[in-house]
Amino acid sequence: MNKTNCPEKFYAGSGILATGATGFLGVGVMEELIRLCPRVAAIFILIRPRTNETMEQRFKKIIDDPVLSSKVYPVKSDVSLPDLSLLREDRNLLLQKVNILFHVAATARFNEPLHVAVNVNTNGTARVVELWNELRHPISFVSTAFSNANLYEIEEKVYTTSLKPSEVVYMCDKFDKTSINQIEKKILKTYPNTYTFSKNLAEQIVASKCKDLPVAIVRPSIIGVSLKEPCPGWIQVTSALTDVFLLVSRGCVTAMRCRRDARLDVVPVNFVVDTIICTAWHVTLHRDREVKVYNCTSNARPFK
Repeated sequence: MNKTNCPEKFYAGSGILATGATGFLGVGVMEELIRLCPRVAAIFILIRPRTNETMEQRFKKIIDDPVLSSKVYPVKSDVSLPDLSLLREDRNLLLQKVNILFHVAATARFNEPLHVAVNVNTNGTARVVELWNELRHPISFVSTAFSNANLYEIEEKVYTTSLKPSEVVYMCDKFDKTSINQIEKKILKTYPNTYTFSKNLAEQIVASKCKDLPVAIVRPSIIGVSLKEPCPGWIQVTSALTDVFLLVSRGCVTAMRCRRDARLDVVPVNFVVDTIICTAWHVTLHRDREVKVYNCTSNARPFK
């Protein structure tokens, strides 16, 4: 897909809802929508208050960015809570005004306890899907995921796990934390961490609950700094990978232990943003009986 083929008129007059909009990728999506699709009616973003920071304070940090406009509206919400913890009036507003939904929210900590990762990444996705299914005038829904890191080659399809998502969710809800920790390794099996596993479960939920609908999964690899837009080298916050790059560039790190056969598949954030925005349009033109999956990677190969 090429974003030059993605008609601006597709987004004209649409109401957009984005989860995870306070994060690196979410801000990138909002910036490009506002810059390339000025006729968007409104962009609603779900924001979770923190212990030492209100929703309004978190929103101000985003809106202070000069590339964002008055078309962005914050909505108090938390994907880790039932019904996304939305107030009744806010939920009704979203159901009436939203047409296109981008689900980017997730806990990206690889070492999260299993029950936490499942609640946010898996149950959180299920809650967003429930909201999408209730929209009065839906157009398309795009969910992001990073999973299947245990596979050498990843096709554009949804992979299943030995345990069904409902079974894992049940155990995380009913078992005590000690029991969950004890069986975590057995549950993960070949998965390297709880993040990738819980995101795979989320993919399965999207695939099972959104058949015959204009819904897609965009699956990026490791997201790096921007190659071009909104400006070369743009990044909102540093991550584990960019932290390493910064330390190397400053001369603080001169050697690292690595696997010779390991592949570092990094894709610029603007490539991922382009893919997400184009996918919402593309999936409405090419509707199928199955949820479409779009891998967004640099297709890194090991050196020989």
